[in-house]
Amino acid sequence: MRLTIAENVAVRALAHPDRIAIEVLDGGATLTYGQVWCRITALAEALSAALSGAEAGRHGTMVALLLPNEADAVLAYLACQIAGVAAVPISTRLAEPEIRFVVEDADAKIILTGGPFAEVADKLGVNVIRVEDIKTPAAVPRPLLGEGGRGEAPCVVGYTSGTTGFPKGALYSNDHYLAALMRWGWEFGLTADQVMLVPGPLFHLSYAGLSMAALCMGARIRIMPEFRADLALAELSAHCSFAFLVPSMTTMVEEEWRRQDQPSIDAFRFMISSGAPGPLSMTRAAMEMFHNAKISEAYGWTEGGWVTFEVKDPDTLLAHSVGWPTFGNEVAVFNEAGDPCAVGEAGEVGVKSLTHFDGYLGNGEATEAAWHRGYVMSGDIGIWQPDGRLCIVDRKKDMIISGGENIYTAEVERIVHEHPGVLEAAVVGLPDERWGELVTALVVPRDGSVIDGVELVAFCRERLAGFKVPRRVEVVAELPRNPMGKVQKFRIIEQLDHIYRT
Repeated sequence: MRLTIAENVAVRALAHPDRIAIEVLDGGATLTYGQVWCRITALAEALSAALSGAEAGRHGTMVALLLPNEADAVLAYLACQIAGVAAVPISTRLAEPEIRFVVEDADAKIILTGGPFAEVADKLGVNVIRVEDIKTPAAVPRPLLGEGGRGEAPCVVGYTSGTTGFPKGALYSNDHYLAALMRWGWEFGLTADQVMLVPGPLFHLSYAGLSMAALCMGARIRIMPEFRADLALAELSAHCSFAFLVPSMTTMVEEEWRRQDQPSIDAFRFMISSGAPGPLSMTRAAMEMFHNAKISEAYGWTEGGWVTFEVKDPDTLLAHSVGWPTFGNEVAVFNEAGDPCAVGEAGEVGVKSLTHFDGYLGNGEATEAAWHRGYVMSGDIGIWQPDGRLCIVDRKKDMIISGGENIYTAEVERIVHEHPGVLEAAVVGLPDERWGELVTALVVPRDGSVIDGVELVAFCRERLAGFKVPRRVEVVAELPRNPMGKVQKFRIIEQLDHIYRT
């Protein structure tokens, strides 16, 4: 018998019902493994009851998750698996029209929600279940192992913005997602004695996946409802031994550490950096701050999963390096002709593995385009090093990474273009020490129109998630173009970077 993700957690609950599993910081709940399994069961039963007799949607049965960053935000994934439905986590940072698009595109029949997000869910025209209304049994129910939630059936769908500006649902089957989580647990050294800080949102598949991997291993997770550098530093100093931090988080924690003038932190043991390339200065600062810890970097993307990994060595630090392929992953770099690159040659990174996604929900054309020679392609430009490490040097797609969030410029440009005074627009990411990149819009006004940058930002804020809204707006007479009429974004970045740095 092969256990599912949920069943692995159930086994932990049966073996150690009184062991602490989840702690929600800032006055939130504490749950033992026994209580975790009780809660998962209660959520699954509520979903099953709501779906009884309901017809499946276009893509099977999808349940949207719109939840505060608390225990239910991770347990809902496991409840969906038990109920035999696919979880569709939705970013709580999205604007209402963006949430509506995801729900309609996935054809979700139910929204599992709670807290302040229930009001938005009520407007979307589907069945709403509030987690506050679900009662948890006191006794630990014995799991029926082998009941559903396995094989090629859909497990989770992570929506990622596409280069057209419209999100695409990346589908993982139960088997592929289980393999990914167990591989992460093994590769990253998650064990039952680890205490893992969860500083980021659980609607991200990376944070959700690592949290479930930790629970499968019998570890303890401590969830931050919202990221705060001072709280994160306190947790890493006194309570937690393991954490996944995007570079902007690491930078903010380091700033707080230096502000407090603390000595090096002894207890913390393992840090993963991912989500955006981390500069060597950040890596060195992390080594100074956590002098007993393994400072590591993982590289991947939604469709490919995590594909390379490196525990940093101060004697062999290499700029842009994201390490070696992880166990079971076959990584390749392809040139523009579609052939594998030699060492030192730049090309697009792809991966062939047992843990990649299964395709885009209802989008066969995009699914086919995501593959080349059996490899899931990343859109990132990489270079093999002589020692076998992979360096990521650029992005083929027009994507901005700010604070660990992926932002596609085409999506932001589409909204900017909706402003009645805008004739043309180009959106780029400018380097920023704290956030990695800042969203910056270059706009050409229509004849007779005057563009007010503050008003344009407010216009975007009504239609986009806050992290996607341009932080800076520059009004110009024309956009730089090549002889073929294509906007030259590299020239925009060079010009604006020079302006803001002088």
